[in-house]
Amino acid sequence: MTNFISSLTNRIRGFLLTGENEIPSLWWDMITQIQGLQEEYHTQTDSQLFDEWHSLRYRVQSGESLTNLLPEAFAIVSEQMQRHLGITPYPVQYLGAFAMHEGAIAEMQTGEGKTLTAALVLCLNALPEAGIHIATANDYLAERDAAWLSPVYHTLGMTVGVITADSSTSERRDAYDCDITYSTAREFGFDYLRDLLSSPDQKMSINSRRQQLFGRQTDKTARLMVNPRAPYMVIIDEADSILIDEARTPLIIGQQDLREERQLKSVCQWGASHATRLTENEHYIDHGPQQGMELTEAGRRLVREMLLEQGAPTSLDTGTAYLASERALRVQNYFHNGREYVVRDEKVAIVDEFTGRISEGRMWQNGIHQAIEAKEGLEITTPTKVGAQTTVQELFARYPRMAGMTGTAESAASELKKVFSTPVISIPTNRPSRRELHPEQIFMTAEEKWNAIVQETAEMHHLGRPVLIGTRSVNLSNELSALLLQAGLEHEVLHALNHENEAAIIKEAGQPGRITVATNLAGRGTDILLGEDVSERGGLHVICSELHESARIDRQLTGRAARQGDPGSARVFVSLEDDILKTSLDSEAVEELIAKFQGGIHDRKTVLRAFYQAQQRIEKRHELQRIELVKRIQERREMLHKLGQHANLDAL
Repeated sequence: MTNFISSLTNRIRGFLLTGENEIPSLWWDMITQIQGLQEEYHTQTDSQLFDEWHSLRYRVQSGESLTNLLPEAFAIVSEQMQRHLGITPYPVQYLGAFAMHEGAIAEMQTGEGKTLTAALVLCLNALPEAGIHIATANDYLAERDAAWLSPVYHTLGMTVGVITADSSTSERRDAYDCDITYSTAREFGFDYLRDLLSSPDQKMSINSRRQQLFGRQTDKTARLMVNPRAPYMVIIDEADSILIDEARTPLIIGQQDLREERQLKSVCQWGASHATRLTENEHYIDHGPQQGMELTEAGRRLVREMLLEQGAPTSLDTGTAYLASERALRVQNYFHNGREYVVRDEKVAIVDEFTGRISEGRMWQNGIHQAIEAKEGLEITTPTKVGAQTTVQELFARYPRMAGMTGTAESAASELKKVFSTPVISIPTNRPSRRELHPEQIFMTAEEKWNAIVQETAEMHHLGRPVLIGTRSVNLSNELSALLLQAGLEHEVLHALNHENEAAIIKEAGQPGRITVATNLAGRGTDILLGEDVSERGGLHVICSELHESARIDRQLTGRAARQGDPGSARVFVSLEDDILKTSLDSEAVEELIAKFQGGIHDRKTVLRAFYQAQQRIEKRHELQRIELVKRIQERREMLHKLGQHANLDAL
């Protein structure tokens, strides 16, 4: 047995390092061994399996490696899954678990059972009793998965905890003390930052180094911390979304800056009321969403004139007025209600651009949030300054062991390998895919495109097929909803303003004739199960209403169709007025595309290629931004280290 395991481990490591695309034959041999052991365990009682599991704990404490114990551990867990959940992992789920146990990201298609796959790895890696974390896409999935699998965990004598945005400090401490802890990357990150802010001994890098050397904190420090345990292993669900898409935005805990509150309030309100008087190219130059606006000499002259008008704040100096105007212009041009944010309960709430969900507790920095509040005529909140910050890269680099799973990681494999030293392994589907990808439809105007989407939706609805339509924003979802109502098509809308109904809406999205409109990846993580007779009618039809800035998100959407060997289809609709072209091309390039589009079938292919090239350019731009963020953080870390300051705390 030992020789077999050693050989397997060497082959796995070689596979991960070389990046081969084929699954090693020894992985299939391992599956056969696990299934044979499960048959032996089938005759044992729960009490006997409990004893078997604790014997594995003892062997780990005696120095035996987890890889040596993998066949027995997976067999015991699989048997308990069969008894308490009524399901046993498929062979491909074992393959995904092998990959994650070895520190890889398993690319498993939508509907292939990633939740159950993760549970195998969680149980095995919880044996050392060091505490293992799993980062899910949202609070709902964390609570759902933990509740569903808790009978399996509990019968093995393991504790499981859940942390959500609403968890109290004591609830968080209890959850971190469990063998397995479910939460989101955001909550794990903010708890880490809160511990830095609340624990004086953590603030100086020299003390942190001492803690690393001795592997523990003082009793006083431990009592102050939400999670005093050292990080051990984390599994990241929807790994590409968390490690790639969300990695451009640092996690920041702000501290109120009361000194700036009064001045910023009047400055933002003044900027919002005067920004519309400034004209692009004449008064300001637009450098794009990242660099913002720059006043020209004519623009500065106009701002100085506006400062002399009645009602201008007397405390507003010229330099601050310039900055306020540029900030107001940036908000006016690049922050839209219903896309980047929504107004909820008289407050500005940020909408996550990748999931379409509300980013609870997040605020834009550098006065942007207050400028948006002024634009919307809302009460100006107290500005914040950075108290502590980290990046996704830094957060997960703290864990000695990291793994993940997602349906779309292959296209980001090089970046994941370079930044996180984590290989991607593509796992085959349990059944052959029956998904039909229909040819893309291209239209001159957005109006023509939306009318065509409504028409195709009606055709599928009359066939009794369910339809899922993905949109880029809340506003677009609402506009499409109005068109569907005009056509007499009843439907459900899922976006940031009704996310509490997310699971229920997605759960019913596979019923005959059901129409669901969802922003981006709303509902990601919940399977769409086909209703009665839907398979015979062709299955779920997915409509991608325009290309996203990331091809992986388009793949996630179309991947909702034809799960687990079901029939299904998908189609992408684009127009020459779509945002992806405006973001990537100048007006002259768009005019050239219009001319080619009008030229005929051959040129339509050229136009379509231009859409995907625009998408690739944006993806590359975002990748460079993530790399630049890592570089800046590293430079900041080195500077603060020289000053004796903790790298994640604001320098005082």
